[in-house]
Amino acid sequence: MSGQNLFKTKYIEKLAYKVVNGDLSSYYEKKSDHTKDDLLVNENIQIDEKVNLKTMEIFGDTGFENSRIFFEAYKSLTPEQASDPRLWTYLTHVTFRKYMQKKRLPKTKEKKQAAQFILQHWFVYPLNAKNLLRNDISLLWWGLYITYDPDKSNPYELTKELFSMQDYTRHFQGSLGRNRIFVHAFLEFVIENKDIFSKFKEDKVRFLMRKSNQVGGYRNLSCLSKQEVKQTLSNYKEDLKKNKGR
Repeated sequence: MSGQNLFKTKYIEKLAYKVVNGDLSSYYEKKSDHTKDDLLVNENIQIDEKVNLKTMEIFGDTGFENSRIFFEAYKSLTPEQASDPRLWTYLTHVTFRKYMQKKRLPKTKEKKQAAQFILQHWFVYPLNAKNLLRNDISLLWWGLYITYDPDKSNPYELTKELFSMQDYTRHFQGSLGRNRIFVHAFLEFVIENKDIFSKFKEDKVRFLMRKSNQVGGYRNLSCLSKQEVKQTLSNYKEDLKKNKGR
């Protein structure tokens, strides 16, 4: 077993500065250009195996499988450690560089958009809940951590649903997405109402999240039980049935 390397904050700032100023050339190189002086080692994070992620899709079955593979290897992480941008930036730029290059190099030639794309997926910049779910390696850990339910016969049922489509992680980037009870209730509601979500699922999930955020403006959903959240969502069943997408 060995301690986990982290990038120093100064080095991350250097990387980000180059990206913001349109220099993305290093992201097409095989190796990171960091030196030992750019690293710290966190001995409290012990990794004892090589993690081999599947390089297919970020979401769908492969995303779900990768979340399990990654979480198993990094299961000793605490939420505090998993909120450290230095960890995730190192992992995207070094440990999982090939994976990130295959899946997350910008396709646009417009420099500003390309820079923003790199900042969103390769960094956690700045540190907040939204950016922890945008970083593609951080997402694997946090996605499973938020959705894992040991009380279910299949404790990964909600994790698989979360990774079934990108819209979930987009909409769970706000304050409600940090509340496990709400996330579990929302995903269970979708699973339990497969007939309603069998068509136009993306649009219906967006609609339901918009309504949840509206309700959250005058009612503290984070204080409700799982059943109370589900009951609130059930109030929109008829609207969901009428939703025919865009």
